Amino acid sequence: VNFGEVGRDSVVDAHVDERGERVEQDDVFLVLCPQSMVGLESSIIGPLTEMVEAAGDRPVILVNPDLKDKVSSQGQQSVRGRKERMEFADSFKSVFHFQCTYVSGTSYFPILGATAKLGPMEPWIAYQRRDLVGDGGELYVPIINGETKPDGETILKCFEK
Repeated sequence: VNFGEVGRDSVVDAHVDERGERVEQDDVFLVLCPQSMVGLESSIIGPLTEMVEAAGDRPVILVNPDLKDKVSSQGQQSVRGRKERMEFADSFKSVFHFQCTYVSGTSYFPILGATAKLGPMEPWIAYQRRDLVGDGGELYVPIINGETKPDGETILKCFEK
């Protein structure tokens, strides 16, 4: 296991170091929570693209990525190169996913439900949270499933039924 930052320089290929010792290449790259930061003039997409290119055919796995554009202090990030950034972000395939559903504009309460993809060959499922009678806990009932992730508007419409 090697630790590094997102970028081309963190991709280790097999080589012999300055002491003459063989260094094995990285076989898999696990990137935790890659995201751009609000208010900064840089996007995570550039360094991540370089890392993916340097990795070649080796797998790059993103855990809890947020590759959406963030508003920069000058408002530039959402304009220049947006199409290319979004195409790169969309090139990753979700194989596992879990996300709670909340009312838009609120904090993390109340939890209305969840959206999940429980494996690479499994469908996307949206669940509605329901309270059990007599303070008996909660139950998550599947309300939508399909091959693509349902959007928030679709999920909320199903909650109303």
